Amino acid sequence: MKIAITGAGGFIGSALRAYHQSLGHEVHAISRTLINEPGCYGHCISLHSEETYALIQALQPDILIHAAGRSSVPNSVTDPAADFNSGPPVVFQLLDALRLHSPKTTFLFLSSAAVYGNPAKLPIHEYSAINPISPYGCHKYQSELLVREFAEIYGGRSASIRIFSAYGKGLKRQLLWDVCQKAWGNNQISLLGSGNEARDFVHITDICRALEFIIGQSDLIGQPINLCSGISTPIQEVSQLIASHFPHQPSIIFSGVQQLGAPARWQGETSWLHSRGFDCSISIAEGVNEYVEWFLNTHQQKD
Repeated sequence: MKIAITGAGGFIGSALRAYHQSLGHEVHAISRTLINEPGCYGHCISLHSEETYALIQALQPDILIHAAGRSSVPNSVTDPAADFNSGPPVVFQLLDALRLHSPKTTFLFLSSAAVYGNPAKLPIHEYSAINPISPYGCHKYQSELLVREFAEIYGGRSASIRIFSAYGKGLKRQLLWDVCQKAWGNNQISLLGSGNEARDFVHITDICRALEFIIGQSDLIGQPINLCSGISTPIQEVSQLIASHFPHQPSIIFSGVQQLGAPARWQGETSWLHSRGFDCSISIAEGVNEYVEWFLNTHQQKD
């Protein structure tokens, strides 16, 4: 297949790029900087420009995975305009380009569990109430509505994938990176929150496998699809697990200060994927072990 990936230089985008290359697909990497590597076609364009229409018309991809956009809740709170401009307007332009020039393309929009905000009850189903508590979550949901709008009015295969807390080696932000950075050479780690906050962590390998699985399904009609492990893990537990891999065993303290826009607890439920025979397979213990090993190897090489 011919697969185009926006945001191909980011954490999820680069993993998807490598994954689909390994399967022998023709991969087109769309990003702000040119990606030039064997077996991959790089396209350096602005998704806000008319270049998007020209590229879609030229490529006619079988699959377009939209992984571009800002991915920070705190940054969306401090700069909502930048978060919005990288979200719904770009999704609209991509959908419009497909409508005009490549209507047979399957479009997968990588959304977020942030659309749910603080859920009234767990686990969170695809039909749970939408109640975002950050600009990031609001803009993801606005983009989802565009995906649904185009599917209902113009047809075509599409879906919005609500990814929960993605992690894996190569990720240089968020909890695992923060804890590892602070544990490197320090005996004490200070983190925001109480430590009782919980997330549903989903490994990047499972994300790649799930997206491949979704592409193969016949009933993609613009619907949302949860992508998660189905297990809620407290931040304190994950942080201690990470710290246990460091020889000096740093202690962890929590400030009690809550991050604006951050939900208290997440636990997803994958009704759509599970009913079709797909489940995530990588445990948080296995994923953390891999991540810390990658982090330590990277930093020891620098030293």
